[in-house]
Amino acid sequence: MDTIKAKMQAQVGFMTGQDMGMLGVCRKVWQTEGVRGFFRGVLPPLMGSSAYRSAQFAVFEAVYTRQKELGWDEVTIPGTGGLAFATVLAGICGSSTRAVIESPIEYAKVKRQTGQSWQFHEVYQGFFMQLPRTVGMMTLIFCGVDSVRRWSHGEALKHPHWQFLTWGGVSMVSFWVIWPLETLKNQVQAGTAIDGNAQPTLRQRIAHLGPLGLYRGILPGSVSVFMRNGTASIVMSLAQRKISEWGLR
Repeated sequence: MDTIKAKMQAQVGFMTGQDMGMLGVCRKVWQTEGVRGFFRGVLPPLMGSSAYRSAQFAVFEAVYTRQKELGWDEVTIPGTGGLAFATVLAGICGSSTRAVIESPIEYAKVKRQTGQSWQFHEVYQGFFMQLPRTVGMMTLIFCGVDSVRRWSHGEALKHPHWQFLTWGGVSMVSFWVIWPLETLKNQVQAGTAIDGNAQPTLRQRIAHLGPLGLYRGILPGSVSVFMRNGTASIVMSLAQRKISEWGLR
């Protein structure tokens, strides 16, 4: 699903044209590349996502715990129903750390997904889009999950099926909010040319895409983020429980 999204957003021949929606792109990949085509770019996130996701949660917990020691977790943001300022700050710090580690991995993944080779000296290409995309998305996710936890008095995160729906649903909605940044990030990392211009400005990309174009690939992307984040939350909880049982925390 993530590969289909990236092709729809940033690969020439898949971005526009008749029958180039999600199903049309799926058919074209199947016909031209077979099953292998759907898994292009799988190695960078397979090897690196555990590192940037672990760093993200570790920094979030460290910053939040420090603020709790200082009593800052009691300071809430007006009009949010009790959202603590500490959650927002910890989310920004954790997601910023993730963006620094994630950007080279995303660059390599997008290059392979769009049928290109990646270059080591270009690994931070598109970081100026990666940072606001990741910080915006992950801070919204942290705050959203915290809000659901408070509103449900913790019940939403106690049972696996509700945990899956909470993390998957909040992640999907948060991704929708920053979706134009995701589209632009993928185009910059893929080096997508616009009307023959190999290095268009960000303004030229936005003008070329238009309002609807900025949300291209949102269907496969939504399926992808819902499934992966919902599943990851359950696995992480199970792992934390085992680590606690073994006395390793």
